[in-house]
Parts: sequence; structure tokens; C-alpha cells
Amino acid sequence: MIKDLDLVNSDLTLNSIRILTLISEFESKKSFSMSLNRIMLYDFFMKYPHTMIPSNEITEREIKDFSEYYSYFHWQPDRDEYNLYLRYLLSKNLIEKKIISNDYSFYINQNGKDVLGQMQSSYYRELAKLSKYIKQSLSKLADTKVEGLIIEKLEGVDHE
Repeated sequence: MIKDLDLVNSDLTLNSIRILTLISEFESKKSFSMSLNRIMLYDFFMKYPHTMIPSNEITEREIKDFSEYYSYFHWQPDRDEYNLYLRYLLSKNLIEKKIISNDYSFYINQNGKDVLGQMQSSYYRELAKLSKYIKQSLSKLADTKVEGLIIEKLEGVDHE
């Protein structure tokens, strides 16, 4: 039971760090709304960079991620799972949310910046590079276009 709880907490922490890193990259885009839908769309690129991002845009990972190559159950993310990550980040006072155009938008706060400022791992540095790529390449696209890119890419993936 305790081992299962440790695994859940580890996954929660890793996923929350990935999302916090993504949200932090958009801090300077004041007019940009980082909604739950955008977080889910952009996070797909963060979770599966070798599938979704051209190889000339990212460096080869030292450690291969099992889910990168073997887990394409469906591309639609679990909203409840993402709400859990966001609630966790809110409870740790690392992000804030505001209502913009009848939707919640998430922003990193000073505590979140301080936490990320202390990160020194290669995993974090890789996440930071991926989030920069997403900001530069995807943030100007409509959400439906980003979703189309995901669907188009996954149609070419061999699931066997």
C-alpha cells in the first residue's frame, strides 16, 4: 500500500513539475491565456517530444521514456487528471488562476518561480527547452490547429 502511494506521489510530482515548467514559459506573454485545454494540448508535446517535435529541434534524451514509445492509448487527455495536477500546484501556492473570457487561466507566481529557479536536473533543463519550443512554435496557433497537428502525427504512428 505504501509503495503504491509513493508511486502515485512520484507521478504527481513529476507531472506537476512538467506542467509548472510549461506554465512558467508563458509568464512573459501577458495577453496569453493558459487555459486547461491549452495546458493539455501543449503538454502532449512535452510528454512525447520525440514523436511530436522534429528531431532537429530537440536533443536526444539520455534516458528513454517508456511512455514515449509504447503508450498511445488515445491522445485525448484525462481532464480530471490535469485538474488534479493543477489543484496540487495551486495547493502548493506555485500557480494562480484567474477567470478570463469565462475560462480559468493559470499563471506561475513568485513561489513557483523560486521553486523552478532551484531546479538543476537534466530533466528540468530538457523540460525548459521543450517549453521554449512550444512557446515559439505553437502558441501562435489556434487550439484546433494544435489538436490537428497531434491527430495528424499520431495517424502515422504504428501502434503494434
